[in-house]
Amino acid sequence: MRAKRVVAGMWMATTAAAMAAPPAPVTDKEQAAFFDFYSASHATGGLLRPQFAVTSVKGRRHVSATVDGPAQRAVLPLCRQAREAFDYDAKARRWSAAAPKQLVWVHHGSRCDAQPETPIELLAPLPDMEMLVLIQQHPTLLNNARLLMAGNTSCAPARSRGYRLRALDRARDGLPVLVFENDIGEEARIAVRKSRNELVAWSAVCTAGGR
Repeated sequence: MRAKRVVAGMWMATTAAAMAAPPAPVTDKEQAAFFDFYSASHATGGLLRPQFAVTSVKGRRHVSATVDGPAQRAVLPLCRQAREAFDYDAKARRWSAAAPKQLVWVHHGSRCDAQPETPIELLAPLPDMEMLVLIQQHPTLLNNARLLMAGNTSCAPARSRGYRLRALDRARDGLPVLVFENDIGEEARIAVRKSRNELVAWSAVCTAGGR
């Protein structure tokens, strides 16, 4: 009986370790397949530098890749950049294009060649000046929104956590939305409107695991 318990304990420990282990990194074959797929539909004309990522989705290994286009100056000091996204089907052993993304950030240099570590994703079309003002004022708007979050049952437990601006969006009623993510992956969507000549936080909606 004792031997069976030891074996069962070892099996459970091994299973738990396997479940906790990170997914295997992208392989040379997966990378080579991506370069073949991409070059078949794109004129690379130079050095291609895709960024590969391997994550676990519902317990399954998921491989993706992104390719960033050239950064462009919008209104000073706003920069924007197109990002192509791709997913790998391990069963079919082939790549496919996912929905492209638009990234924006503020950079005061003469050129937009210094993308930050966490650029802001543009989820809906917004005027350049509106994006710039939202990005510049997002710390103040977040602090003001914490009062709204206190009165919202989905936001209140996490209102004192640290948040970073992850994306800009537009609500169904047309109001611009600041999409924040906190240090445990929860999302807070803060709708903003003008009051006289100032932007004010208007509403807050929070969800767990915003991505």
